[in-house]
Amino acid sequence: MILEIISGVFSISAGTITALLWITVLLKKKGNLFIEHPFERLFHITAEFIMSTLAIVGGIALILELTWGLYVFLFALGLILYAIVNAIGIYGKKEYKVLLAVLVTSALITITLAIVDFIVLVF
Repeated sequence: MILEIISGVFSISAGTITALLWITVLLKKKGNLFIEHPFERLFHITAEFIMSTLAIVGGIALILELTWGLYVFLFALGLILYAIVNAIGIYGKKEYKVLLAVLVTSALITITLAIVDFIVLVF
């Protein structure tokens, strides 16, 4: 149960932080500072909101021990990892050193959590 709580809180936190980040960026109309091209930005932000929603739902379902929660959570972890790796590529070339360090650390935590959860919870 402890692993489910830790994983669920991580997933909910990742989803919430991502959604709040993009809501703030959109409200302040600063999206062009992150991704210059409007078409690319639209799809990037849409993908991040889908990831955020599934991460929050999967984390809550995992904590509540719903039977489908583990599957949504593991899928959301894959989306989170993809979003992090994509963000490393986008923001790494802009030389945002602190953001890059946070993203690399987040990627390592996500990979570790995914492996541990898959081994312990699935088997």
